[in-house]
Amino acid sequence: MTDHPHLARLIEAACPLPALPTAVVAPENRRSLEGALAARDAGLIAPILVGKAGLITEFARDLGASLDDIEVIDIADHPAAAARAVALVHEGRAGAVMKGHLRTHDLLEAIVHRDGGLRGPGRMSHVFVMDIRGIDRPVLITDAALNVAPDLACKASIAQNALDLAGALGIAAPKLAALSAVTVPVEAIPSSLEAEELARMAGRGEITGGLVQGPMAMDLALSADAARVKGIDGPVAGLADILLVPDIESGNILFKALTHLAGATAAGVVVGASVPVILTSRTDGVPARVASSALACLYAARAR
Repeated sequence: MTDHPHLARLIEAACPLPALPTAVVAPENRRSLEGALAARDAGLIAPILVGKAGLITEFARDLGASLDDIEVIDIADHPAAAARAVALVHEGRAGAVMKGHLRTHDLLEAIVHRDGGLRGPGRMSHVFVMDIRGIDRPVLITDAALNVAPDLACKASIAQNALDLAGALGIAAPKLAALSAVTVPVEAIPSSLEAEELARMAGRGEITGGLVQGPMAMDLALSADAARVKGIDGPVAGLADILLVPDIESGNILFKALTHLAGATAAGVVVGASVPVILTSRTDGVPARVASSALACLYAARAR
């Protein structure tokens, strides 16, 4: 993790915590199984592997890893494996769920199910924690994976979830930028009006745990020089810890542009559920999966 110092610090902070019992759904390729085992070896999780036992065993053999001390539950169907992982939480055997090599939809369908899912008292949302070259802090992006076209009430919940996670990661007084294409509210751009209202809600104490400013363009959120040149001030300008995106499309594009074009690495977790859900891309490597496990450990510890 020497190339990802911000994520490395999060892993270091989580390592002293007790290993989190985690149901790993469909670790049926090399990357997903290796990531789960690496998180186990780091002392972050105690995995229960749920999926096609033959494939899991085959990839373990390729990795030269023993599964003798790990429970493997043989379920071939991905939706059924996801449902079994959720059931392990309800049985008290797992305190987190980790995505392996399956579609996000198949996992989330079991997580968000109204009967027997993992819904918490509020709305669930996803947060990426990005280690971006040239930025002296981790940057959280939300929601680029779960809520498709959030309205104002949903965005308020997304903001609160991200601020809560930032606090669990040890970020003091986290700063959230509600992103839009403009810095002055414009009726033709609804996200700018919602961003302004989110800032007002924080000012009224309806969103707590940090500072909120918006609407704010991407460059002004992360670049103090850009904010200074454009005459934008405020407590978040150029210093944002959290980027709240207008919708899942803009968030997905931003996340993938940072990872594939700017060399960033991301950890990902769903917050607001009854337990943390470690949610990474199927293409993510071991560092992202281990760092995501660290996020879950820190968030679970804060919840306890």
